[in-house]
Amino acid sequence: MNIAQMLLLFQVQQLNASWQSQQGNEGLYDLGNSGTSGSQLFASLLQAAMGSETADLQGFNTLSQELTGSGGSPIQNYQSSTDLQSVNKSPSSLDNLINSMAQKYGVDSNLIKQVVKAESGFNSHAMSPAGAKGLMQLMPGTAAAYGVGNAYDPLQNLDGGTHLLKNLLDHYQGNIPLALAAYNAGSGAVDKYQGIPPYKETQNYVQKIMAGLNRRDWKV
Repeated sequence: MNIAQMLLLFQVQQLNASWQSQQGNEGLYDLGNSGTSGSQLFASLLQAAMGSETADLQGFNTLSQELTGSGGSPIQNYQSSTDLQSVNKSPSSLDNLINSMAQKYGVDSNLIKQVVKAESGFNSHAMSPAGAKGLMQLMPGTAAAYGVGNAYDPLQNLDGGTHLLKNLLDHYQGNIPLALAAYNAGSGAVDKYQGIPPYKETQNYVQKIMAGLNRRDWKV
């Protein structure tokens, strides 16, 4: 750690101590009539001190844990926000999350990736007219059922979506087209028609993903 980094960390410590003091005395305080909370001020000052998005955040995360324990602070909030921005901007970060979910649930990572591509085009902020949200376009009820508190959080969304996909694959005994059809149209529709439903949207959805998997040896 060089002198500049040491000075910056010292400044962060002082800012965090000031924030904790204000939290203990007044909760989230206001500056005049601006409505700016202490946490917002701290995060803004921290971002200004860091100077650019290329700054190394790992040291700040460690420092925040040492200074605040598990209670959470603006440092941790800033870290989380920056991580989400990084995932949105970096394909490699998204690949890492997808690979992690693939290992966790035993689902092919390329299948997860193709579902994400078909559902949202890799846009974690996507929302459909029907209300489906995030990378794997989770409906509110589905998100709640799979413990997803924030469907726009790539990690939570991928976890919930992959878990759902895994359950569908198990339900249809590993039949990928049927699992995909159920992901798009619901298991009820697939069970009703005992196959891929005669919905153009669902059929195109399945065909698109199967083509992305280089699986052209199947028919609707």
